[in-house]
Amino acid sequence: MLAGILLFLLSCSKEEVRPLLNPQTELGDSCFYSSDYELQWNGEVLGGKDSWAHPKVKFTTINSDSTKLKLIISSLNADEIDLVVDVVPGVSGITFSGKSSRKPYDLEVEGRFVPDDKGKKLFLNCHYQINDFSIEVDTPYDFRFGEDCLSLFVWRGGDIEWNGNTWEKSELVRDVLRKIGQRVAQHTEMMRVIFHADASLDILVKRVGESDFVRFATLKYDISGKYQNRMDWIFTKEQARYVETELIGEPPVCAVLLADFFLDGRYFLPMFFKRGASPSELYLNIANPYRLIAVSRYVQTKGVEGLSEKDTEEMQLFFQIIQENDAWQKDTEWLYLLCTEKR
Repeated sequence: MLAGILLFLLSCSKEEVRPLLNPQTELGDSCFYSSDYELQWNGEVLGGKDSWAHPKVKFTTINSDSTKLKLIISSLNADEIDLVVDVVPGVSGITFSGKSSRKPYDLEVEGRFVPDDKGKKLFLNCHYQINDFSIEVDTPYDFRFGEDCLSLFVWRGGDIEWNGNTWEKSELVRDVLRKIGQRVAQHTEMMRVIFHADASLDILVKRVGESDFVRFATLKYDISGKYQNRMDWIFTKEQARYVETELIGEPPVCAVLLADFFLDGRYFLPMFFKRGASPSELYLNIANPYRLIAVSRYVQTKGVEGLSEKDTEEMQLFFQIIQENDAWQKDTEWLYLLCTEKR
């Protein structure tokens, strides 16, 4: 009897000294896909069948420091998201947590890795907030359409012969920009854009003859940490289809405006932005080559509907001018911006 008790106690003592898991060998240089994890992003579950994104999660080691790992989240925003997490090993799992407050976002992560789990092995809860104060959050930016809504900021010299007259190229471009603004103003008086810290934005429009704004869409957006004053507006497939067909015009073959970068049904539109002198002033501009793709389609479809032969020819010359000097590969050739109304 006594021998049996001693054997039992010895077996228990052996179980109590199970070694802790090694974070560097268990997690270091490991990649996890949606089938491997449960990920909550600002309270939304990602990676599932109906979720709006399916990011990849990776860990890398940091020299010989066994108490920390680098966590990298990709295929979520255009730029990778990363931060250093503190790891606490256990005998059956590894917990980790970390915070990052560098621009353009604050990120707080808590999670657990369970290597013996037959289903999901990684569990993460992430809280993400935009902290780039070059954009005012929860502040309406109002764009009033009309002859002054599109401003030419950068142009090149030179003349062009048209309609029996010699035009400065910049003046012809300004003339067409005025007319485009006027055409849009025939049916849409204003557009309001409101950015939120949770990386969502609301677009509201005010139609001609209406007294109130109506919601056009709610999008995701992200601000680049690599390129100054660069952001992406992220559309669903249905939103992208509406923008491409109803606002710009039916796309010809291979003229894709919005890019499904990660093949997950999210369509990215790269934008540049510039703050004005007051908090309510904002300038927006689509990055090339997407800007020229949009203009190319517009001047062949929506932009020339109902125009006279003369105005159609002017629109074609406008497009000819703004794509000069390899403008497809540059963002500062013939730079024109959509600007908020002056207050």
